[in-house]
Order: sequence, then C-alpha cells, then structure tokens
Amino acid sequence: MFQAKVVLNGHAGPIYSASWDGKWLYTSSGDKYVTRWDLENGLQDSSFTVKLEHAAYTLKAGNRFCFIGCTDGTLLGIDTESKQILWEHNFFGNAWFSLQIDTERNWLLAGDSEGNLAVLELQTGKRVLHLPLAAGKIRAITISGDRCFVSTQLIGVLVFSCENWNELASWEPNELGSNVLLINLSKNEIITGGKDAHLVISNSRYEVLKRIPAHYQTIYGLIRMGDQFITASLDKTIKVWNSDFSKVEQRIEFKHGGHNRSVNGIVRIDECTFASYGDDKKIIVWKKDPLISWSDN
Repeated sequence: MFQAKVVLNGHAGPIYSASWDGKWLYTSSGDKYVTRWDLENGLQDSSFTVKLEHAAYTLKAGNRFCFIGCTDGTLLGIDTESKQILWEHNFFGNAWFSLQIDTERNWLLAGDSEGNLAVLELQTGKRVLHLPLAAGKIRAITISGDRCFVSTQLIGVLVFSCENWNELASWEPNELGSNVLLINLSKNEIITGGKDAHLVISNSRYEVLKRIPAHYQTIYGLIRMGDQFITASLDKTIKVWNSDFSKVEQRIEFKHGGHNRSVNGIVRIDECTFASYGDDKKIIVWKKDPLISWSDN
C-alpha cells in the first residue's frame, strides 16, 4: 500500500508538469515558475528557479538538462548544473504539450497544440526534423527501441521509425485521443489512457485487446511500479492496479491524503516511490509500505 510521505507546497498555481532526473524533481506551474525539489528534505532548491513570461504545460529533465515548453511556443534548454539557458526557440507560436528526451540519438522531441512534432539536438537546440501532423494536441511522445509513438488528439497514435521517420502504423485506441502511453515489454503490449477515461490494452500489431473503464474522467497519468500500474485522473483520484488491470488494489482520494482537485500527472521516482501533482497546487510523494495492505486501511 502506498502512503503519502511528503507534501510539497510552494507553487502559487496549478501544477502542470513534473520530471525526475534521478536527483531532483522539477515542476512547472500556472504561477509561471519552474523550480526543483529535494525529496529527501521536502524543500525547494532556491538556487534553481526559472521565471517565465508564460506558463509551461510541459517540461522534461535529465542528462544535466531541463527542457521547458511554454504556452506561447517558447522552448528552452537549460544546463541544470551551470543553471544557464543554452538555447531558446519559438518555431510555431503554439503551446507545447509534450517533451521527450532520446539520449541514444541525442534528441529532444517536442509536440505542440496543433500537431507539430519537432526533433532538436539536446545541446544546441538545432532543429533536426519537423513533421506537421495536423493532429491536434500531441499529448505524449514515447520512444521504444527504434520506434516513436506519438499520441495525438485527433488521429490516434502514430508510430514512426526513428531511423527514417517513415510512418509505420497508426490506430485509435482511445476515443478523443490518448493522453498517456506505456509500453509493457514483458507482455509485448501497449497501454494507453485518454479523455474517454478508459485504459486500452493493444498488442504489438496495434490491435485493441481490452478496454477498461478505469476512471470517471480524463486519465492524465500512467506509470508502472514493479508488478503494479498506477493511474491518475481529472476525477481527483489515483488508482493502483494489479498486473493485468483486473483489480484496483488501492484507490487514493483526498480522504486518504490525496488531491482535492484534478491530478494532472504522476512521476516514478524509484521502484517503491512516485510523486503526484495537480490543480490543488500540491506535489505529494508516495512511498510503498509493504507491511500495510489495502484491507488494513
């Protein structure tokens, strides 16, 4: 059973995005600040604060970088050690909704509100590729081997080759688009969640195997923790699922120390710890206590 261990307060607006780089948790908020947190002591790192002209719906940290995508189309690359801005661009003037770091190819992949997919070099910000997909919001970008999965609002999930960017496949697992996508390598399955509040399990041929009514409203978060999966939703709840999604092993609401407004995402910290964040301006760090079961609560 997961229990709330630390509640991080400091943002003055809804928290839109969070990213863990192995040492720090970076967060962006409607208050137009990006900051980072020390999860050991629950304190904000005052030496790293980025004041933005416009809020950021998405950020991604890792490999000594923090990349920030703002609502006005500004995209920033920051060196997290020197705390210097390495580059800044505004290609399309649209809000960024998803970022992904591909360390193998030294790429930052970014998706915006109008379906523009951009690939940039991490250090320089030089544009490598632009695909105008005209697919509405790109909510998630997932790299698995030599494939790139792009989750769109209007035309489902598109699968591209990372070698030549040929489109390999497309399918629509969720109605109204998929917000989250997770590759379950152990079963060779793809799990998605979206505005239709369903989790959808598809096989490696992109055929839908199962649709699970998982929440009452939009699903914004999906991670794997050992043999369990965790989802988060606009309906203010976090759910812990067993390995095949046949059972909810724990439901976390406000009365359990959870959020009282939309849960906008969840981030895996380690094999037994994750963080959730939402419109209530809170970041909650959850840790698994193997000595406590759901029936004990």
